[in-house]
Amino acid sequence: MFLKAALASLGLLAATSLAAPSIEGTTRLNSFEKRDVASTLATRLSRGASIVFPQDANWHHVTERWTKYLAPSFQVAVEPAVEADVVAIVKYAVARNISFLAQGGRHGYAPELQKIQNGILINMEQINHVVVDNATGIATVGGGTVYEQVINATYAAGREMSRLYCAWQGTIINLPPAVGSCPCVGVLGATLGGGHGRLQGLHGMSIDSIRRLRVVLANGKAINVSQHENADLFWGIRGAGQNYGIVVEADFQTAPQVSHGLLYDVEMQFVDEQLEQVLELMNQQIRAPLPPGLAVNIVFGANTTTLKPVIFINFVYAGSQSDGQRWSAPWKQLGPVTFVENIYNWSELSFKTASGLIAAQCLKYGYKNTYSLNLATFDSTTMRSVYTSWGNFLGAHPNVNASTLLFEVFGQQAVRSAPDKGSAFPNRMFSNILVVLTSWYTDPSLSQTVDSWTSSIRAQLIPTSGYDQLHVYQNYAHSEPLQAFYGYEPWRLNRLRKLKKKYDPLNAFSAYHPIPL
Repeated sequence: MFLKAALASLGLLAATSLAAPSIEGTTRLNSFEKRDVASTLATRLSRGASIVFPQDANWHHVTERWTKYLAPSFQVAVEPAVEADVVAIVKYAVARNISFLAQGGRHGYAPELQKIQNGILINMEQINHVVVDNATGIATVGGGTVYEQVINATYAAGREMSRLYCAWQGTIINLPPAVGSCPCVGVLGATLGGGHGRLQGLHGMSIDSIRRLRVVLANGKAINVSQHENADLFWGIRGAGQNYGIVVEADFQTAPQVSHGLLYDVEMQFVDEQLEQVLELMNQQIRAPLPPGLAVNIVFGANTTTLKPVIFINFVYAGSQSDGQRWSAPWKQLGPVTFVENIYNWSELSFKTASGLIAAQCLKYGYKNTYSLNLATFDSTTMRSVYTSWGNFLGAHPNVNASTLLFEVFGQQAVRSAPDKGSAFPNRMFSNILVVLTSWYTDPSLSQTVDSWTSSIRAQLIPTSGYDQLHVYQNYAHSEPLQAFYGYEPWRLNRLRKLKKKYDPLNAFSAYHPIPL
């Protein structure tokens, strides 16, 4: 472990219980406690674990986040190597009433994360194993694994599973839309909120593929969670899992690759005057409905040379090119400015689509503020107003030119065939279009202006969403009522609260869309 320097500079102190656990658990680390971490917690960790302090050279590498907006802060970072390390860290923090946060890809942006200040970061990235059982197709995934690692392992085994999808936010200068699966996002963090993705029409959401999870609770116990063990928590952790513990490992059921793992990819750009045509065609294909293997993304981005808005489409079909072209042909008939076709395999898609710019969305810098909602279909009048507002905002504030307004449209068949009451995820019937409004900027003085504008765009979209109530994907949620992403049926939140009282009565896990006790 990287402890010699820390122990020398901080001194050795005997283990001391500094405070009894409290309900909120928001105590900050003071200098005395930092010394105690080095002298006491260090002795309880495996040889492969690391403790990192702000003065250490690798502090920034271990703690840097995807966004600085409403971010947590830490005085100590611990990198566990095995499950027992996670157990030791949680026991240590809870016993001393010290706030802590476990992170994998470090992409979470729930506003409640700012509640964690000067706490302990549990960086899970060393627990990143992926083992595929060729006989059963079960992929066992470590709690700190990112999607790129899972993609490579499952592809090599001739398997596939539903994957998180995200937009690239970055400089666009007359380039194709950089939209694709996020190689750097933590698998388990994204899965616990549901796990929408390109293949969801074929295989369901990520939570539908989970067969078992290994979870460390606030009391320091590590338990199996499945349909057969702690089945009540298995229901709740799939859709609201960040509220109950730290997942150190999970088993996913994978499926044989469709079309030998090859995908038909099309990248298109349209001019402003074609917006209504684009939206009407998308509505038609949604109603058709969209085939299970098709994922279409509409992106309002920016040309950073002219500071004018642009319309991009990314079209990915899991199947043969000839089948995919039946769905892409109507788009080509609209007369896009560009229409580029490619064939990629799963393992290379994120890095080759959009001229290889997909990795840029993984950059950890600046401030990213996201609002979201789900739509049934597009209302052309509202969307024209939104597009005009985006152009005006971009012209007034060039610093936001890396921002995107993303509209994700995926197949729904396998998502809706899963039992609606089978997990805590509530919005299977209300997710035709996932809207992700992400403002990315580097000037912190713009934070209030950006937040006001982004939230106002979401407010514009709500009345014509096509749904009677506001529905939001939990992974994209901001500050909506809990019912928007945990469900409006009273029994859902009641059941989640009962699980909270049973599995986390101290409310140790309360920094990500928290369920109240």
